[in-house]
Amino acid sequence: MSAIMEYDFNETWRENPRTTKLLQQLQKAFTVVKTNLKVWNEAIQGSQRQLNSVRNLSEQRHCCVQAQGLQKITQKFHNVKEKLMFKIDKEIDNHMTHLFSVVDICKEVCDKVVKQNERCQTLYNTVCEDLNLITKRSPTCPSVVEMMEWLQDIECLMMKQHSVRKHLLDKLSVAVKDQDSALYKQWENEDTELHQTVNGYLSFLEFFLDMKIVT
Repeated sequence: MSAIMEYDFNETWRENPRTTKLLQQLQKAFTVVKTNLKVWNEAIQGSQRQLNSVRNLSEQRHCCVQAQGLQKITQKFHNVKEKLMFKIDKEIDNHMTHLFSVVDICKEVCDKVVKQNERCQTLYNTVCEDLNLITKRSPTCPSVVEMMEWLQDIECLMMKQHSVRKHLLDKLSVAVKDQDSALYKQWENEDTELHQTVNGYLSFLEFFLDMKIVT
């Protein structure tokens, strides 16, 4: 395990300890982002089995609707087609309920990031007039301005991705009976931009997140 580096701001920001508090809050905020991105990913990855089940049941339903030559069966077993359709629809609804719970998890992640951003913004407003402080950076610590922008970008992107997924699932719940395969592909591939953006920012913050900020 690598030793924790201490980042001492006494000399640089002796006259404005609020900046140190902001940096500590930014550390916490990006740690929350990093942790909850894993929660987001696990929820989406875990939804794949449910999505595949919905796709398979949709195909079964389609075959049932399009099936020909059922006259002899329906004469012998009344309402067999309707009962089969009812059973398939019920199973589809159960799996869709799970998928909507996945979107709820994504919303919980968004809410946590929003709360962290709000706390950072409150502290940032107390120091934002000091341009020298908020633009100061080092090889291991991005500037306050950069980190605030990154956190805002992540919040906006997560909120956008949540809205897109919720809208996609709403469309899927309507189109599932029509075998709209394009919607399944969208669900599977939707988070590429989110991963690239967040992981890109976190790569610049690797040393910063491991630092112990002392006053």
